[in-house]
Amino acid sequence: MGKLLRFLYGYVILCIEGEQLGRFLNLCRNRGIFMEKISYKGEGRIQACVSVRDYFKLRPVRNKTGVHIKILKKGGLPIRMIRGRKKKAFAAGLLLGSILVLFLSGKIWNIQISGNIKNSTPEILKYLEKEEIVHGMSKKKVNCTQLAASVRKDFPDITWVSARITGCKLILDIKEKEKLQETEKNSMPCDLVANQKGKVVRIIARAGVPVKKPGDTCDAGDLLVSGELHIMNDNQEIQRREYVHADADIYISHPVVYHREFPLKHREREMTGKTETGFYLKAGAWYLELFHIPKGNWRISSAEYPLYLNENFSLPLSVGKVEFQKYRQITEIYTPAEARTQAELCLRTYMKKLLEEGKEITDNRVTIRVTDSACISSGVLEIVEKTGKEVPWEKP
Repeated sequence: MGKLLRFLYGYVILCIEGEQLGRFLNLCRNRGIFMEKISYKGEGRIQACVSVRDYFKLRPVRNKTGVHIKILKKGGLPIRMIRGRKKKAFAAGLLLGSILVLFLSGKIWNIQISGNIKNSTPEILKYLEKEEIVHGMSKKKVNCTQLAASVRKDFPDITWVSARITGCKLILDIKEKEKLQETEKNSMPCDLVANQKGKVVRIIARAGVPVKKPGDTCDAGDLLVSGELHIMNDNQEIQRREYVHADADIYISHPVVYHREFPLKHREREMTGKTETGFYLKAGAWYLELFHIPKGNWRISSAEYPLYLNENFSLPLSVGKVEFQKYRQITEIYTPAEARTQAELCLRTYMKKLLEEGKEITDNRVTIRVTDSACISSGVLEIVEKTGKEVPWEKP
């Protein structure tokens, strides 16, 4: 990796002579001038390698210390480009590169779709491919008005489409139909039945007749709110029956058994502080690794950065960075206090999940005990949750 960076930034190998070499090196370090491969070549003379950028920072340091600097060798990409400026091949390459950039800037390299939920992005991209709207096509061939109309026509769930081209990006903003109106959804007569066994805590009925009252117990499938209404006459006799869509907020209480056990002896990762970094290049399906995977226990993390020629012109190239962090496996044993803390953390995490699901915890009867080899949490949580499953009502 060091050789690759030296080649990209360019390097200069110097021979430095003088009486104040120590002061010269200290001043270089204080000014952020990085030198490598420093070697002594005799009394009052050293040899070192610096980047091209740092080489141009040496003049003030040289003037202060009175050393003599001689260039022994220079190389790298910037040096080769400078040497090749007068060559015809360099001029031709520059001209060809400019033409290539102009040619590529007239293409669509990115298709962005937003606002779609029911219709997935791959599905819409597949449809666009059938309509000959693909990555790499000429921007002149894209009729945004016609494209928006065809998408609305072939996707009944889409009510509004905006298509526009920004730079080398085709952007589709989509708006889909909302869900069925509640009035349509609630027009079918139905009953509400219990999802599971429990004790009714409260019922707030908006439509229908409650069959259970607070304090009653119910099993899964028991009728809670009936969608059949009895219209009585003056003699309190059933004159007729009407059927409605039962609607109510029904809450039942039931126990949830909680049990969790984990050993006191456990393995942990201890970071050693040693890190390594690697890079890779990606162009479409082509992938080039500029690193090797080290042996041993390493935690690997990576990040990929697409390359852009400008804000809207994304190239089909990306550069990735891979970071390796060395660790070793160690065996530790929880103390009783640590084990209880860990068990309480697990219990709080489980209770938080129940609360996020809209459930209310009314009683906690979970106990934690620590043995010689394990920590055991067991008990019962009493929770209150909403219930009521719609069962369509068929008229006799």
